[in-house]
Amino acid sequence: MNKPIRIVIADDHDLVRQGIRSFVETHADLAIVGEASDASQAVKLCAQHKPDVALIDLVMPGGGIEATRAIRAASPSTQVVLLTSFEDVQQIVAAIQAGALSCLLKDVDADALADALRKAAQGEAVLHARIAARLMDALRRGVEPGSGMLESLSQRERETLTLVAEGLSNQMIAERLGIGEKTVKTHVSNVLGKLMRRLDRDQRSRPVVSNHASIRSVDSHSVHGSTGSPRTE
Repeated sequence: MNKPIRIVIADDHDLVRQGIRSFVETHADLAIVGEASDASQAVKLCAQHKPDVALIDLVMPGGGIEATRAIRAASPSTQVVLLTSFEDVQQIVAAIQAGALSCLLKDVDADALADALRKAAQGEAVLHARIAARLMDALRRGVEPGSGMLESLSQRERETLTLVAEGLSNQMIAERLGIGEKTVKTHVSNVLGKLMRRLDRDQRSRPVVSNHASIRSVDSHSVHGSTGSPRTE
């Protein structure tokens, strides 16, 4: 039997941690090795236990983004999944730039959370359709024509991101484009990497503009991408 995925959870609300703990305990392949109520405790626990995944509250004492950055420095093998109630694309971008693999809304259902934790342990990101749509919107509104942000994506990567934003699953995108699901994951990962690197450079001089459309919790329309995948044309 494979070893369970080791998880550290950090949230300043006792009831939230209790709920997550109760949920995790129902899955034999998931195990909590530490709990924290602030960023400092989370970093110390991750440095000590080197968990597979850290499930971190975006808004807690010390800050989830700051905790993410420190956790990735203290335990590079630990993948960070952020929980947030916010829908601001700037926060999402900042979290990914700090090293978060995935960002989930706090109203995510139990099955989707378990799926995200398992995928995080394998280095696979979860990109929700609404997040993809808002990233596209930020790019379109926040850049000048010819700036290179959208142009940096290949034609296939743009097609993939557009279909993600429309809410299509990996399987549906693969069928639509006539490619394999693994190739879809590679395109998603390439898109995330390129957009985050570009936003990291451009945000210093130009703020990202976001709209206020709601983001649904991660569901069957979430799209997953594996980090570190080779480029696929």
